[in-house]
Amino acid sequence: MDKNEFRDDVKNLIKVCTIEVQHRKTGINGESTIEQLENTILPELNQLLTKVDNNQLPPLSERYLLSFANAFKVWGWDMNQPTEIFVKLADINNNYSKI
Repeated sequence: MDKNEFRDDVKNLIKVCTIEVQHRKTGINGESTIEQLENTILPELNQLLTKVDNNQLPPLSERYLLSFANAFKVWGWDMNQPTEIFVKLADINNNYSKI
């Protein structure tokens, strides 16, 4: 995976998360909450996008998403029937060390 593909994936997930925030604010339930999206996932994705754009990626050993770890371990999102956000977070988390 090259940096441009990775960047596009991050931007795509930002759009998906933004739509999910709007869904929650209009009463549409989902696995993610407004707080998870606005306070953890979106800020981390935006920071990641900035790091990619500025070519300021951390060392390989530090390339992981806290959002993915939280979804997996803290928030208890369903891995057996993962949402689009969970799948995309997993993909970005896996590809982060490959760019």
